[in-house]
Amino acid sequence: VEVQREHMAPSDGDGGGHGARDPLDEEFMPIFEDLTPFEVEHFVSELEEFKLEEVGTSKWLTHHERVEKLNGTAHSQAKEGLDEYVVDQFNTLEKVPLLIYDLMLIEVWKERIWPLVNAKIAHLSSLRTYIPVYHEASVANLLEVCLFHRTSCEEAGDALVDLVDYCVRKLRYLLSTPNEKLVHQVTSAKEVAEWDNLRNLEEQFRECEFQVCMCVISILRFLTDHRVAMPLAVTTRLLETHDVLQLLVPLMEKAPWVRKNRVNGRIEKFEDHKWEPVEADDEGRLPKLHTQVWLCIYNLVMDGECRARYELTSFRRENLLRLRRYINEVVVDQLPPLTNLHRTLEELAISGAFTGAGAGPPPTPFVVELVAEVREMLIRVYEGRWQEVADQQLREVLVKETPEEMKRLNNMISLPKDIFDEPPSRPGGGTASLRAAAWQAVVSLLLVRSTASFFAAVGANTSPSDEVVVLSAPPQPVPELGGRLRLELCRKSRSELAISASADALAACSAAAAEEASAAGKAPPQAFLLAVDSSVAGTAALVQSIPFISSKGSAKTPQQLRQLLEKPGREELLAMYEAKVAEFSVPVTNSIIVDASGGEVLDVAHVGCLGLDS
Repeated sequence: VEVQREHMAPSDGDGGGHGARDPLDEEFMPIFEDLTPFEVEHFVSELEEFKLEEVGTSKWLTHHERVEKLNGTAHSQAKEGLDEYVVDQFNTLEKVPLLIYDLMLIEVWKERIWPLVNAKIAHLSSLRTYIPVYHEASVANLLEVCLFHRTSCEEAGDALVDLVDYCVRKLRYLLSTPNEKLVHQVTSAKEVAEWDNLRNLEEQFRECEFQVCMCVISILRFLTDHRVAMPLAVTTRLLETHDVLQLLVPLMEKAPWVRKNRVNGRIEKFEDHKWEPVEADDEGRLPKLHTQVWLCIYNLVMDGECRARYELTSFRRENLLRLRRYINEVVVDQLPPLTNLHRTLEELAISGAFTGAGAGPPPTPFVVELVAEVREMLIRVYEGRWQEVADQQLREVLVKETPEEMKRLNNMISLPKDIFDEPPSRPGGGTASLRAAAWQAVVSLLLVRSTASFFAAVGANTSPSDEVVVLSAPPQPVPELGGRLRLELCRKSRSELAISASADALAACSAAAAEEASAAGKAPPQAFLLAVDSSVAGTAALVQSIPFISSKGSAKTPQQLRQLLEKPGREELLAMYEAKVAEFSVPVTNSIIVDASGGEVLDVAHVGCLGLDS
């Protein structure tokens, strides 16, 4: 059973920049570029094991940077369906066990050293303190890509025992922590502003831990997919030592990957390492992580050898039978193999045992079992020395950065290349395109399009046929985070516009929308022309056809919008839209903080490119 594979790196600090920073723009964030096969071979071959006290050192940061670049390249190859030579190199050079060791090392560091140093390093650069915490997510994400392949599971060998124990610890954390405490929901900029440095650090730690836990669910699914290719000790660890089914069933019921937004009340799901709102027509679709849990359970319950080894007590049987209530037509349509699982559960409810299960292993007085040697070794070596290691790191590693170190840390954080439709413009020639992109972000806001719709609808019956609604910003100081951007709408004819677009080009905007609707078998929407004043847009390209919509985004006719404004109590609104110039404003914040009204907001990153005059 396979689910469409969409490998996405975590949203924070995805990948490592390949190539030097542009000397013309020291503040420009580097764009991630895939590594060449030669670079991949060199980086993988140079990976090595570190000691606990070396975490955060210059040598370890080089190791982290290489892991980031390998992770980004591996995800890019998996997403685009290219030759996955990153995974091949890890298998060829037998480095998958080293990744598992690295994961155990950073987990022990976070568990034993981090609580001893976090309060003392909170005042340092967020990069210095965040990179060691984030390293665990990078390694887990890279393992997720590798273990999709059976060859990587075979190559990992006995190290998978440590990995299974690691996955179980993360699942127990998910189950023991209330959903609302797994990730804190930020509701306003004021709330964040009141946090001190230590609280910021703790929230980063908690969010990173949640992302790692979500990666672990996929890793566990891949381990159950390739169970037959792994040592028998892994199966014993899954079914007998930890009884993973006793964790997966309540995890499905808890569903930490789904939440209700505290601000606007909308349901959100965690997909591709970010929270996304669930649209009304998408409520029945299973979240990807929910699907991964179902497949884990399916792999373990439907496997003949697992059935034979899994001793069914009454408690275990009742735990599995709780799944029946969640298997319905909507779920089966998306995961057809669950039909077999449902039939097996019904047979279990009647007979009290798995049907068709072979005989289990014969009883023996001897127990031979592999232990999780990596974690046990680390704890044994450093037992009683945790404070000593923490003090050493505070003296030698977790110290104030020099400008050169700060620049290096900053270069480790890069943007994934697919965040841009085309490469971003560089200074000295890209000002116009940056300004156009910023104004396009303004036009894309629902508040702007709906306000312009009401403005155009009021004059639809009396305005000339060549009327264009023009959007502009009056002179004002550049709004700061939490402020509002003031905008104006006015009506002009095409001949009055100081733009170079021809009448044919303007008419083509409406024709394109009509043609698209016709191809879809729908009536063409009624639309109006919206332009951004060229004196602020810096381009003639921001002229487009906008369908008439309400404040909720529903398609309307000009007459329907006019009727909404003519209702009792809306006289002031009607007068505003009947004026020659209508003024309104949009909130300015960042992509993390949601507007308190639940509506769209303008990212503060765009405001500086709008060309505002104070």
